[in-house]
Amino acid sequence: MTSKRINQLINFLKEIDKAKLVERKVLISDLSRYENDAEHSWHTAMFALLFKDDLPKNLDIDKIIRMLLIHDLGEIYAGDTFAFDGEGKKTQNKREMKATKKLFRRLPKDLNQEFLKLYNEYEEAETPEGKFAKSFDKLHPILQNLISGGQAWKKHKVSYEDIDEHKRQFLNHDKTIMKVYNIFLKEIKRRKLA
Repeated sequence: MTSKRINQLINFLKEIDKAKLVERKVLISDLSRYENDAEHSWHTAMFALLFKDDLPKNLDIDKIIRMLLIHDLGEIYAGDTFAFDGEGKKTQNKREMKATKKLFRRLPKDLNQEFLKLYNEYEEAETPEGKFAKSFDKLHPILQNLISGGQAWKKHKVSYEDIDEHKRQFLNHDKTIMKVYNIFLKEIKRRKLA
C-alpha cells in the first residue's frame, strides 16, 4: 500500500468523524440529547447482523452492513432531513447525492467507485440487499422512538397513520421485516406514542 493511499484513508476517517456531529430528530434512550448519524448507522448495521439468520439465505449480509455504514455519510455536508419534513424531502435526494459524491471523492478511486455503487444500490432499493438495507434504515427510527417514548413523534405531531404511510412501502417485501414492523406498530398503539 502506498503512502498516498494510506494518507487518503486516514484523512477520510478523520472527515467521517463529523458524522458524530450530524444531529437527528430522535432522542437517545436517556433523553439527554438527540441521536447522531454515526449512532444511527451503527444501530442499523446491528439490525442486519442480528436478523441475518432469519433473512433469505442468498442475501449478502456483508454488503447490507457496508451499505448501512455508509448510507448517511453524505449528511456530513447535507445535514439530516427528518422523515416527516415535507419541504426538506423535496430536495433531499439531490442534496445528499451531491454531498455524498463530494465526500467519496476524498477516497482512492477504487473505493470512491465502490462506495458510490453501494450508496446508489441502497438509494434505489431495487436489489434484495438494497431493499433490506433500506428496510433496516426505516425500522431503526421507529425503534429509537419506542426507546425514547415517542418524543420526536409527539414534538413534530406525527400520527400513527403518518408513520405507517411513510414506512410500510419500504418494509412489505419480506415477512420477517413485516413481523418486526407489526411488533413495533402494536407497541406504538399500546403505549399511545403516536
